[in-house]
Amino acid sequence: MRLIKLSLATIVAAGALANLASAASLEEAIKNVEVTGYARYRYDSKSNTAGRTGTTGFGEVVEANTNNSHRFTSDIDFKAALDDNFFGVLGFRYDSVDYSGDRIGAKTRVGTDDWGEDNFGQTFNVRQFYLGYTAGNTTLMAGRQVLGTFFTDDMVGTGIKLLNSDISGLTLAAVAFDNLQADGDIGTGALLLGSNHSERVCDRNLYGVAAIGSYDLVSFQLWYSALDSVAGLYAADVTLGANIGDVDLSLQAQAAGSSMWANNAGRFTGDPVNYPKVALDDATFLAAKLSAKAFGFDGSVGYINLNTQGDGISLISFEDQGGFITAGEDLLDYTLFNYDANIYFVTAGYTFADKVRVGADYVGARAEQMGNYADAYEAVARVDYKYSKKLNFKAWYSYIDRDNTLKDNEHLRFEARYNF
Repeated sequence: MRLIKLSLATIVAAGALANLASAASLEEAIKNVEVTGYARYRYDSKSNTAGRTGTTGFGEVVEANTNNSHRFTSDIDFKAALDDNFFGVLGFRYDSVDYSGDRIGAKTRVGTDDWGEDNFGQTFNVRQFYLGYTAGNTTLMAGRQVLGTFFTDDMVGTGIKLLNSDISGLTLAAVAFDNLQADGDIGTGALLLGSNHSERVCDRNLYGVAAIGSYDLVSFQLWYSALDSVAGLYAADVTLGANIGDVDLSLQAQAAGSSMWANNAGRFTGDPVNYPKVALDDATFLAAKLSAKAFGFDGSVGYINLNTQGDGISLISFEDQGGFITAGEDLLDYTLFNYDANIYFVTAGYTFADKVRVGADYVGARAEQMGNYADAYEAVARVDYKYSKKLNFKAWYSYIDRDNTLKDNEHLRFEARYNF
């Protein structure tokens, strides 16, 4: 008899998927299990000078501060073919942060006080758990899964996702989620909704439709998402690509916007009784990016315009930067802003022997808020080392300089990641 060595997690996952399908034996289920995921270590060192927060100086005054941390993250996803055209996915995540340096809480979090970093309330959790069905060119997935919209990055929710590719080169998608993860990259996460200010934006339902196409030199995405009673989000993305000799060229253009369905919301400040009201306004987003790659060199130049229709708070992306054109690391934020901005950026890099890339980003911005203007720039230096197809290392340093009495920021990150 052939012996198969499996980790405990693999056996548990395979057993769970086998129960879902009422499989005849664990060994039979294991044969059809595909395992993917990654293990990642990050070290972050963040510091800021004394000064005001906010874009143009309307925020509170903060003292100079430095925070260092170690973060350990691993995702493991098990996908199994079940009966007929059904398949199941079970995904686990381990996510933990240890604070570094001489500070309160700087201890290794391996006990009961380790609540995790991804807002699941614990270090180890079931991140994905859904059932899928494929019939021809149509796939339906139901359960807890990654949202996968243009306006989100890696947050999960519980709902239904439908994909159809009957038309060659075109994928039509629809999503409906009635449960959303309170991801830390949701900028509007502190807004309180409802008449008694008891609901957060992640308590609302999210719906969306999309058309995603790719034809020779042109690819495009058209998206509309509705965050129930909060905002309607829409986006169009078009990319033209061409190869001239040994030079790869691409031109990407995006237009997006938000339509807020509420005039104002409360804002959580830590006070359980008083919730100061903030105005909400519609916003628009325009961006273009020209990229080139040849003989180991790569570079891009781009322009971004953010515009709010008033002096209130708005958003373009729901979680993190989503699929929007961006550059730098920490300066740009599309999830929560209350200003107009003109932004330009330049990136450049060179890759040695298909292994080591050395590069830099420069982002410049001018923001206007209630008649006040402020300039800021971010400079980023990067080194990436592709040790193998599965093991990669990267490091970058970001420096943000802001006008007037606004605080400046520095951020150093080192990351090691293994994919499997």
